[in-house]
Amino acid sequence: MKYYYARVSTAKQNLARQIELFKELGGNKRTIFEEKKSGANFENREAWDELMDCVRSNDIIVVKNLDRLGRNAKEVRECLVDLADKRVRVESIDQEYLNEFLKTKLIDKTADSLAEAMLNAMLDTMLEVDLLRAEWERKELRRRQQEGIERAKARGQHLGRNKEEKYREKFKEIYPLTRNKDNPEYISVTKACKEIGCSRPMFYKMEKEAEC
Repeated sequence: MKYYYARVSTAKQNLARQIELFKELGGNKRTIFEEKKSGANFENREAWDELMDCVRSNDIIVVKNLDRLGRNAKEVRECLVDLADKRVRVESIDQEYLNEFLKTKLIDKTADSLAEAMLNAMLDTMLEVDLLRAEWERKELRRRQQEGIERAKARGQHLGRNKEEKYREKFKEIYPLTRNKDNPEYISVTKACKEIGCSRPMFYKMEKEAEC
C-alpha cells in the first residue's frame, strides 16, 4: 500500500499543492494524511500517529520533500531507520535521487557494520544539506519579497498593507476553488486573477508564499 503525508508548519500555510500532487499520483482521502504542525519534532502530530497505525510491512510513505517529515536531520534519519526496521519505505518526490539509496541500504540492508556506520554519517549529511537548503530557499524568498517591497516604496509605490493586502485577502477566499477541477465551484487561474484583480505572476507569488 502506498500512503502520502503532507505537512506545513502553521495554520496560515497552505497544504493544497502537496495534496493536489498526491492526488495526481493516485492518492485519495483514505491514503493521504495531512496536518498543520511544526516539524521541530514528531510530538503531538495526530495525522502522523494515525499514519503510523496504518502502515504495514512493504508499505510506502510518499512525501514531497523529506523536510515534510521534520526539520531535525537526526530525528528524520532515526525515523527512516525505524520505519526501515518495519520494512516500511519512505520516498521523496523532490529528492528522488535518495529513494534507491534508502531502499538499498535501509530496507535491503546491503551493508556490513562499518558500512552501516558510514551510511548513517552520509545520510545525516545529505539530510542536513537538504534541510538547510530548503530553509535557505524559504529565507531567500522572504528576503526577495521584502526587497521588492522596499524598492516599490522607494519609487513611491506604497504596496505594503494597501494593494497587496487586499489581493491576499481575496486570494485566501478564491485560491481553494482553483485546486480541484471536480469541485462544482472550480474556477481557472485566469478567472481567479480577474476576481482578485491581480496579475498571474502576482497570483503565483501568493501561491508560493502560502505553501512555504
